[in-house]
Amino acid sequence: MPFYLRLIRNGAFKTIAAVLIALATVSLAAAQSSDLPVGGLSSGPASSGTASSGASASGPSGLQGIGGATASGTPKAEIKDKVYDFGTVLNAVPVTHVFRIHNAGTGTLLIGGVQTSCGCTAAKPTKSEVAPGEDSDIAVSFDTRFDNGPATRTITVGTNDPAAKEITLSLKGDVKVQVEAAPAQVAFGDVKQGSNPSRQVVLNDLVAAQDAKAAHNFQVKSISQASTDISVTAAPRTDGKPGAILTVALLKTMPVGAFDDTVKVETSRAPVDITVFGTVQGNLTVKPAQISFGVVPHHQGTLRIVRLVNVGTRPVKVTGITSSSSNVSATVEPVAAGKEYKITLSLRADAPDGALRGQVAITTDDPEQQTLNLPFYGIIGSFRG
Repeated sequence: MPFYLRLIRNGAFKTIAAVLIALATVSLAAAQSSDLPVGGLSSGPASSGTASSGASASGPSGLQGIGGATASGTPKAEIKDKVYDFGTVLNAVPVTHVFRIHNAGTGTLLIGGVQTSCGCTAAKPTKSEVAPGEDSDIAVSFDTRFDNGPATRTITVGTNDPAAKEITLSLKGDVKVQVEAAPAQVAFGDVKQGSNPSRQVVLNDLVAAQDAKAAHNFQVKSISQASTDISVTAAPRTDGKPGAILTVALLKTMPVGAFDDTVKVETSRAPVDITVFGTVQGNLTVKPAQISFGVVPHHQGTLRIVRLVNVGTRPVKVTGITSSSSNVSATVEPVAAGKEYKITLSLRADAPDGALRGQVAITTDDPEQQTLNLPFYGIIGSFRG
């Protein structure tokens, strides 16, 4: 009789199978009782290990599901200085620093996701698994180009240290501008369509102001803006001081309406941003430029009156008027034909309670201003904040 048949007949095969099943059960129970999931370090998705300014897929620390204390010991993250004071620097000069994390515990320290605040970047830790007594470094850089004054940036590091699941590191100091724009905001206000107004901006070279030897090094390298209807030119200062003078001009082609742009100036020191804004007024103006109905009691309609005025030499005819809201109607009647019109906005008495917002479109036969929009808003019924 074959050997395996004799084993089955004698019951030995059943005994061996029972022993194997028992051993497998004990191994599974031991794995489940530990802090580590069966088959790996984490029950969540694997981390790519890349430093990021956003939240990681497995949570802020990037180490969800990983316990701290294990049979092999407990990790302990230590950082000598969690705050790096970089003192005073000139803007556009990058700030760099290396934070060192030491494992003073008895178990392996795991370093997960690294998150940074705006304008700050961090490299991957040199080690994501740090044995007891070893170190891991995180290099951090801070872009100071557009800072002015006290500045702080934070870096958050996730670990499996049970006493420090998240460690916050900081860079702080004072940033001094190298080039100052005066004014930094150019307000043209209301500008007549077809005109060509200009404003001047003085660039002050603050580096040369403190070091006369550096005065001849200042240069305006490039100037750019989004709008093709704005012109910006640079020239040397006439007062002999270091820096430059910018002339910001609106071209006659600037269309009617509000404009808002940013002039970006690259210099040999640091970049400078200058905001330019205003409103181009055509021959037709609506006064007031927007309508507030305020808070209107329930079931109580109300009226608002506006004027459309033509300051041009050519008579203008209003060809239509429409409202974006069925709760507000609009009518127009001439006050002086071709020169002035009275527009009445009526809020319906049966308008439902709640916030009201919309606009009235006024169409004309003026080729430059075929449509004028009049915004309106208000609250109907009792106000609920």
